[in-house]
Amino acid sequence: MKRTVCMQSILALVAIAVFSAGCGKAEEKPAAKPAAAAVDISTLPGFLRYPGAIATERMALSTSDSKGTSWLLVSSDPRAQVEEWYRASVEKVGWVKDPDSKKVGMLEWEKPDKTETIKMLVYEKDGKTNISIAHRLN
Repeated sequence: MKRTVCMQSILALVAIAVFSAGCGKAEEKPAAKPAAAAVDISTLPGFLRYPGAIATERMALSTSDSKGTSWLLVSSDPRAQVEEWYRASVEKVGWVKDPDSKKVGMLEWEKPDKTETIKMLVYEKDGKTNISIAHRLN
């Protein structure tokens, strides 16, 4: 009798192990991408909101001498078109190109009263144009 109970217990454990190991394997499907959460762009100035671009990241920045925010936007428009739109948009509101900027590929502007700066990289990745914006309050 003890042997029967022991054998039944072992078989039950084996059945549970086999069943749980096989769960979900009959229909293996590629993992679905999680739904993208809406990225808050409420503090991104309007002149930095590229038309039709999707915000994918937002991060608050803080140092001992300044605060700001960094965003990543993605557009299907060509890089040159995006860069030209930003040049026109930022300069239209009176910001000036940072005269001290010597970084190749970086777009930099400063508010005339020197209270804010914008540093931007526009680059291609996965067939899209990525727009990385750092807006700093000095």
